Amino acid sequence: MSQAQPQFLAEVLVRRGVVPADRLPAVMEAVDERGQTLHEAIVGAAVAREEDIARAYAAEWGFNYLGQIDVASVSLGVAGRIPITYAKTHKLLVLGEDDEKVYCAVADPLDTTAIDDVRTIFGKPVELSVTSGAAVLDAINRVWEKREDAGGNLDTGAQNEEDQLVDILDSDDEAPIIAWVNGLFAQAVRERASDIHIEPEERDVVVRYRIDGELYVAKRASKQFMSAILARVKIMAQLNIAEKRLPQDGRITLKIAGKSVDIRVSTIPTSRGFERIVMRILHKSSVLLSLEDLGFSERDFRLMDDLIHRPDGIILVTGPTGSGKTTTLYACLNRINDPSRNILTAEDPVEYEIGGIHQVHVKPSINLTFASALRAFLRQDPDVIMVGEIRDRETAEIAIHASLTGHLVLSTIHTNDAASAITRLVDMGIESFLVRSSIIGMLAQRLVRVLCPHCKEAYRATDYELRQLGLDETRLRWKAQRQPSHRYQVQGAEYRWVGRDMGNPVFYRAKGCPECLGKGFIGRRGIYELLMIDDVVGGLILKNTDAQTIKRAAISEGMETLRDDGARKVLEGKTTVEEVLAATQEDVIIDE
Repeated sequence: MSQAQPQFLAEVLVRRGVVPADRLPAVMEAVDERGQTLHEAIVGAAVAREEDIARAYAAEWGFNYLGQIDVASVSLGVAGRIPITYAKTHKLLVLGEDDEKVYCAVADPLDTTAIDDVRTIFGKPVELSVTSGAAVLDAINRVWEKREDAGGNLDTGAQNEEDQLVDILDSDDEAPIIAWVNGLFAQAVRERASDIHIEPEERDVVVRYRIDGELYVAKRASKQFMSAILARVKIMAQLNIAEKRLPQDGRITLKIAGKSVDIRVSTIPTSRGFERIVMRILHKSSVLLSLEDLGFSERDFRLMDDLIHRPDGIILVTGPTGSGKTTTLYACLNRINDPSRNILTAEDPVEYEIGGIHQVHVKPSINLTFASALRAFLRQDPDVIMVGEIRDRETAEIAIHASLTGHLVLSTIHTNDAASAITRLVDMGIESFLVRSSIIGMLAQRLVRVLCPHCKEAYRATDYELRQLGLDETRLRWKAQRQPSHRYQVQGAEYRWVGRDMGNPVFYRAKGCPECLGKGFIGRRGIYELLMIDDVVGGLILKNTDAQTIKRAAISEGMETLRDDGARKVLEGKTTVEEVLAATQEDVIIDE
């Protein structure tokens, strides 16, 4: 991006009346302390719109300002000479060329590196027009959409001759809607999307991809094509195309770039008169993570490995939807999966099939619920049982009965932290003595995005960030009184709660490069809070103690909270302070 100093650009925007002078200190504080770009700080604080900034830049340096980009007039062959990842990273689109010049739309006219690269590629002077970053990204998506619809070059990967599925990238179907939908799936797989949202808006159809937990606008189409797009997806998912008043669920199996992909499809009617579609992408060929790959601390890995090798008891994994609970359960089952154990699972749905494990897809519509499946499992001579979720008292009671009769049970429950799972079970009507005698461990988890190793940027942590992560002197001293042996070990260096000054350690922030599609992150990693049921915690359960008191006692016994584990991963350079703070709540546990 531009090498111009933020202070210089800020002064330009103040002089042009875009940023009020009295708002400038707060904007620059966000730039200096939070690592935001000037644009992000201004737009995020609602000081000005992107369009206002673009107009000011154009006026300051005498460039043409574009309110909108006429995509229809953009030469596909010319624009495609700049790779899409590079174009998105630098928010730059080549509009066309003639014998004398090449014409570009940019969000940052001072991004001299990108402009020089365009000049080198085309061998001509570059004439710039300035527009907003959102307008450039939207135009880039629409231009590449046209390239895909026209059969642009895509990596088709290897072909499995034994597989009867036809790779959609090898399809020679020329129907525009079919090509558009095929391009939708191909782009989603290429950009590592986990979900596809097709949403009817007032004037157009918006497609958003969820990548590493964040939603991004990927494509747009005229609203006149919404019915055709809906019909095409419904046909692929074998849904009733005539039914538009009720929600429907289906599944699509495709081969994309040589890989087999399962797509779960869900439709719901909306007030706009069209249905909304959300599709979850599951890669059949994805390799299941091992327990070692999940990112546990040394303590938590050792304890978790001990728990899953016990002959009986219940292990609960807690957290909101999309926090990686199922991935953790699969990793646990994979570790203990061998011919000497009979492992049964009840899931909704079965996301990945694991050899040697017998998996059941529950179907409440035919009364095959978690409770009924679990009851049937007890007659199948199981050693280990995994239940997708404990939602009600009946399922909880059967799980407890299974654990008390010599079976290891793994399941999930929706709570904010590990200690709250205990009170959740009691609220369901489970007696506290049954909770104490059956539960052996509870694991709370969240997912945080992992910094791109190619472009992450180092900086010195601020005192404010250390306080937020619980690495300030007050919190460290409180922890030291209860966990004198606890320490952080990061890349050979040892950070103790006391006895060694942490100073201002090096943290990292996202920047963005072609390798990460300009997002600054690649993939996600779990942060964990493992609460063991020992005599101290067990005694509090029998007294029906509140979750906060149980959590405080668990910390005194050595438990790290979600925010503690997040702080460790920030120190290790794997994620950012903002990611950890967004995924966790403050641990209000210090005794006054």
